[in-house]
Amino acid sequence: MLNRKFADLRHAPELDPRLLAYEPSRLPQAIVAMGPAARPKTKGGVVLAEPDFIWALSFFPGRWYTIVSVYDTRALLVAHHVDLCVPPEEHDGMLSFVDLKLDLLMRPDGSWSWLDQDDYDREITAGTISSAWQEAVAATVAALDRDCRTRVFPPPPVARYRPRDPRAERARRD
Repeated sequence: MLNRKFADLRHAPELDPRLLAYEPSRLPQAIVAMGPAARPKTKGGVVLAEPDFIWALSFFPGRWYTIVSVYDTRALLVAHHVDLCVPPEEHDGMLSFVDLKLDLLMRPDGSWSWLDQDDYDREITAGTISSAWQEAVAATVAALDRDCRTRVFPPPPVARYRPRDPRAERARRD
């Protein structure tokens, strides 16, 4: 079943999300810390969430993907997790998107892999992803593969971002 995901991670209470910053006109638009009760989350063999991890969420109007840049407790990049999605929009006062289940995981060394193809295929079989959306996803997959191969993905503003010192972030939250 397709679900809506929000910049403040309200859809994922198991991550104990703490919104540190939200500015819809800047990249990244949202900075979220995983709280002390966050349950670990792993995808593609990579730990994406634990307490005190930082997620920087970047939304691109008109694009069929959203990027979550994941940083560990030392503010080191863990991965860029890319959700293929219906282009983001504001919903209930927060940027959000409908997740189409297919994900791209890009590691700091530039290697990448596609995840959850089986979930995407199940949604197609269930009729929840229209043929128009499938065409948009196919074009997006091709573009992302090309951009990953030529090392122009993620976009420069996403690649340049680094969270503040995690000790300062923890002090701000407490």
